[in-house]
Amino acid sequence: MERRKNSAIMEKLKPLKIGASAVHLEIISEPYIIMTIRGYAPVVNVKVTDSSEQNYLFIGSRTLSVSLEPLVKANGGKFSGLKFKLRKESDDRMASYILESN
Repeated sequence: MERRKNSAIMEKLKPLKIGASAVHLEIISEPYIIMTIRGYAPVVNVKVTDSSEQNYLFIGSRTLSVSLEPLVKANGGKFSGLKFKLRKESDDRMASYILESN
């Protein structure tokens, strides 16, 4: 996993906030790490498929990583190109992620 600290791309991208409403996403990068106030965190760049919006998505949570793993395996070990719908069980900050593959 590579570390991108101050690249021009990261300065333009913002973290994607996931709530109880589903968002259609496509992963457009392989995982890399960024520095946060809690230490290093794994992220991927994503595109919201019904717009041209690009953000980064934190992928370190257990519910999200467990859901992503079968898709990554089926995609030859690559994150790039994965498309899915993502939401949380509720708007609570600690709610579990719910991923539905397309």
